[in-house]
Amino acid sequence: MNFNEVKELISILDDSKLAYFELENEDGYIKIDKSMSRDYVSNKMQNEVSAIENKEEKQHNNTISSKINIKENENMTNKSQLEENIDFIKSPIVGTFYSKSSPDAESFVQKGDKVSKGDIVCIVEAMKLMNEINAEFNCEIVEIMAQEGKMVQYGQELFKVKKL
Repeated sequence: MNFNEVKELISILDDSKLAYFELENEDGYIKIDKSMSRDYVSNKMQNEVSAIENKEEKQHNNTISSKINIKENENMTNKSQLEENIDFIKSPIVGTFYSKSSPDAESFVQKGDKVSKGDIVCIVEAMKLMNEINAEFNCEIVEIMAQEGKMVQYGQELFKVKKL
């Protein structure tokens, strides 16, 4: 196959709903797999829709909140102050989540652990490369949100943490 034929094939597949394509003939072999990128685009679009919905909901809540009595407002303020220190450690890449360096090793972190800035919290494997994910700030692990050995997307929340 020449370059123009490959380019045309990619264009045709890009416009289709096919996620995977293989072709072998006397000219050679070609395999196209866009299933991972399709998930990423789908998740990205879903996040954008959620952000728009959240913005609309916040505007609606602001209108309603003026009608709520003072005592309920105080309770909401106390709750938001407790959640102010809550943050997330997110995946910087698409890959497979691992909480430990090998199957027989201990997990890098567990729920309730205090982590210092720069400490390794997990590994995300991408294209056979093990990428260590480090804490960007001092924190305490509140919840491990990713599942061992499962795919994670770019920007997916891996850990719910409380900043220290």
